[in-house]
Amino acid sequence: MIKLTMNEQKVNNVMVELIAGKIRVKDAMRLLGWSKRHTLRKKRHYIESGIACIPHKSRGKPTGRGYCQEFKNHIIQLYKSEYSDWNFHHFNNQLRDFYDISVSNSFIYNLLTVEGIVSPQKRRKSKKSYPPRPRKEAAGALVQCDASQFQWFHGDKAYYYLHGAIDDATGIVTGAFIQKQETIYGYQMVLAQTISNYGIPEYLYTDYRTIFQSTKKELTIDEELKGKEIESTKFTKMLNKLGTGIISTTNPRAKGRIERLWRTFQVRLYNELKMLHITTIKEANDYLTHIFLPKYNSRFASQIDSNKNLFVCVDSNFDYNRDLAVWEKRRIYHNCYFSIKESYFIVYDELHPAYINTKKSILVYTFLDGSLNVFYNDKFYKTQVLDSKPNIKPLFLSEKSSKKVNSSKAHSVSPNHPWKNSKLTKNWDLYKNRSSIPR
Repeated sequence: MIKLTMNEQKVNNVMVELIAGKIRVKDAMRLLGWSKRHTLRKKRHYIESGIACIPHKSRGKPTGRGYCQEFKNHIIQLYKSEYSDWNFHHFNNQLRDFYDISVSNSFIYNLLTVEGIVSPQKRRKSKKSYPPRPRKEAAGALVQCDASQFQWFHGDKAYYYLHGAIDDATGIVTGAFIQKQETIYGYQMVLAQTISNYGIPEYLYTDYRTIFQSTKKELTIDEELKGKEIESTKFTKMLNKLGTGIISTTNPRAKGRIERLWRTFQVRLYNELKMLHITTIKEANDYLTHIFLPKYNSRFASQIDSNKNLFVCVDSNFDYNRDLAVWEKRRIYHNCYFSIKESYFIVYDELHPAYINTKKSILVYTFLDGSLNVFYNDKFYKTQVLDSKPNIKPLFLSEKSSKKVNSSKAHSVSPNHPWKNSKLTKNWDLYKNRSSIPR
């Protein structure tokens, strides 16, 4: 079976008429655009081998410029045996990093598609289009923060939360941290990584979780006239101390860069953790910080332009444990106790219990290492949890009110009270026994 293209069919018709003597060599040269020498040579070949001389001899044969079949089979076998659930782009990155095989993404796609392998990330194109918001011009002007709930460990059906942050201008993932729940501590660790590697950002872009925004959205008119303001959350207070603003939104598409990042991590990070048999949070966080994020940023993120950089570098004396702590106000009992979440703590000044004025409130700081420290009179005091609840009277009850509550008794009426001998009482007794009254 010989298949000819339309141009080759034209050559075949001209050769048939030339050999039959219907046209001259000069006419064949004009119709085909060939020289006289090439026209006569093609005529001779047609007489010897017929229509087989029309197609090019190398058609259907492998070229010397491509890859050999053994090389292709090696790539296919690697994908089927070890990377069967990886997307093609990620698989190509692994070939370059671990097997020293450098081929294009289109080659991998065509090779595996012809083999009948479909990428697990192949999706139908959406009919709706969502044009991306223009990036910020300077690095550090806006850092998007969020957490992704996912089964990050292979074989573990429990869901874990990956906290992360990405710079809007460059696409650099500034920090990532896995925890069992979405907590303030997870975002504190992400912020610590961001400040350590790049600096303090100008703004954070978050969603409307209670970690970032208070549940009380609006104030009444009376509260506004009195000068009251919506109290900031503990995390927001800590950001204000650093000089970082916060912007929150309820629309996920508004912070689409980090939402798209989670889809990438749920494929790439999950498969790499599975391949390395990482099943604990500590090992995953170490791998994220030291290997995965540097490799990801070097491959996909842009470099920070020194002329367009709003990250504020911190001094060497910046105390991450203390300066990234969150705090809350508490009342002091008996000059040295306070309570948090039904647990009682005693305040220590070095080795002895501290003396703090009971009428004043204190600030309890939660450091990054998890320790609770009391800040009072420009000084930090250490604390220690108590095994049992101390016997403490509540401070909001005064002595008079407590005596009044304790001395209250049921009021009793004396038997000689005038009310008992009144006509109303007698009439009431008759009314109760009205069934016995004759009618």
